[in-house]
Amino acid sequence: MMPNRFWIESIHYSGEDVRTTTVEFKPGFNIVHGPSDTGKTYLAKTIKYMLAGATSPFPADTGYSRITMTLRTSEGKIKLTRTIGSTKTTVSADHVFGIPHDEYAAQPTESNMNEMTVSDILLRLIGIDERRVVLTNQYGSRKPLTWKTFADTLHRSEGRITSEESIFSTAKYATLSAFITLFYDHDLSLIPEHEDPADLKTRKDILVPRLDERLRAIENRLDFLQKESLETGTRDVSEEIALLSGQLTTLNQTQDAARAQLTQVTQHIAKTEQELSIRSMASRRYDDLASVYVGNIKRLTFVSDAQTAIDDIEPPAACPFCDNPLPATQDIDYRQAAQAEAETIAQDLEELSAVRATLDQHLDHLRQRLEELRGQQRTIERQLADAVLPQITTLRQQIQSLEQHQAVLTEYRMLEAEHDDLQEQLTDLLNPIEPSSEYDPTAHFPSAFYSDMTRYLQEILAETQFAGAQQAIFDSADFDIKIGHRAKRSHGKGYRAFFNTIVVLALRRYIHEHAIHQPSIVVLDTPTLGLEHQKSGAGLVTSHDEHGRPKTGLLRNLYDHMVDTGQYGQLIILNNTDVTPTTRFNSEDTTELVFGEHEEADRPGLLIDMREANGSEHTTDDMQPSLLDELKDNDRN
Repeated sequence: MMPNRFWIESIHYSGEDVRTTTVEFKPGFNIVHGPSDTGKTYLAKTIKYMLAGATSPFPADTGYSRITMTLRTSEGKIKLTRTIGSTKTTVSADHVFGIPHDEYAAQPTESNMNEMTVSDILLRLIGIDERRVVLTNQYGSRKPLTWKTFADTLHRSEGRITSEESIFSTAKYATLSAFITLFYDHDLSLIPEHEDPADLKTRKDILVPRLDERLRAIENRLDFLQKESLETGTRDVSEEIALLSGQLTTLNQTQDAARAQLTQVTQHIAKTEQELSIRSMASRRYDDLASVYVGNIKRLTFVSDAQTAIDDIEPPAACPFCDNPLPATQDIDYRQAAQAEAETIAQDLEELSAVRATLDQHLDHLRQRLEELRGQQRTIERQLADAVLPQITTLRQQIQSLEQHQAVLTEYRMLEAEHDDLQEQLTDLLNPIEPSSEYDPTAHFPSAFYSDMTRYLQEILAETQFAGAQQAIFDSADFDIKIGHRAKRSHGKGYRAFFNTIVVLALRRYIHEHAIHQPSIVVLDTPTLGLEHQKSGAGLVTSHDEHGRPKTGLLRNLYDHMVDTGQYGQLIILNNTDVTPTTRFNSEDTTELVFGEHEEADRPGLLIDMREANGSEHTTDDMQPSLLDELKDNDRN
């Protein structure tokens, strides 16, 4: 389980070509004082920047480009490292916290709403583990609770320490909502949200004409659909569509089976035609071969007959041309060979005739088979054309007609529902429900809060020996201190700074003693700005030391009180040395850091290699931003 509070242990400044600077703190009272332009403002801005802030504490061209802040709890350490100008912070925490080492955005925005941020981590350290909301106005509008929502109340800059308004007045609703959550762990999301009347009027002006136009269009369409439904009836045809769809499915299956059979028959026809073509070609070749055989037999018969005819002719004894005697010759007899070859060919022709007869029978069978297949093909095609396809077409037309009827009914019902919804919206816009009560955050603080705060104010003022201590109250209407019946704004600048400091210290004690979630870091920049120069306030400074610093009096008593209350949490004071009382700052949980060039100083300034005056683009101790400037900066953050 997360610890309930934490404090700043150290801040480390580093960069290229500059000497590293470290500021160490104690868990109780810490004071950093010195002359102007020594870096006190940079330190105050650094704390705000590292604790989920948005604005860089100084320009990057100082050479110091990286800041590391170490936070300590009772269970371990967490390091926050951030580059000047970066929107991301690298978080490295001890294992006990269960926080992954990673880069995190400072605060939740619309673009990272589902991601963990530095603000979420800081809230976890004080026991707020889940995202909570704060209410930002009397109508209950809400936004996420972040560290910054309440941190500005506890971190008082020099520009705001003299404010006439309550320390809670910056974004009052959100700030008080945050403290309600911190003090009492109330879930403000349960409070109903009501629309701002100005927003309601704007919405009404925009939406009422559009709603009227849409309602008229719907009514016209409903009239048209109602006329159509009178012709077709208003019965529900879902069952009819389902029945016809089932019949259509059966017919489609019949069609698919017939087409599959037709495909099979067509394939058989193609195969039979191919085989018939091949066999017919073979038959023609057999005819050609038989013709060759017959020709050869005729040739051989001719040779044999010629041989017989020649044998009956007496050969001439002398040449008929020259009358010279011719030599006697022995003629070769070809008849036997021709007769033998003719007999062989005749036998082959007989065998060929037998093969041909068998082939003719097979051809006749193929032709018969082909005719049967074509008959089957015609039968299936007639079945599809005359029975199945017309039924399918008829069913589809019937289903389409019923679906159109059903679509008309469906559209009619949907438009009726939209009409009722728009009519309800229009009624709500024209006759908005007035909220029973507006959100008042002060009503969520118990009466004990006001009595405790009053008691703390009186006790602190008494310790400072302020003359009107027992007349001080914490007023529930102004949510601020009053001395007698005088509001804070009726006092001068110096006393306003003093009273604002007293209220912050009282709040610090209330957080320590009563809050469930305890943000325990308080930063005060020049907590008594201008008070030491008041001439009418008796007892403010009753004596000075040899350097002119306050030694006794109300200012010394105030600092003594702050030193003695370190157990309430970490308190960091930034002040000029010449107005800082000579209180002893050497207790166990107290630290003093002095800037300046004199012998008693710890070092010249915050950044060793650069004085605050060199940062001409950024505000110095002598040129603090106005309250208006800070409020604008807060809005940007």
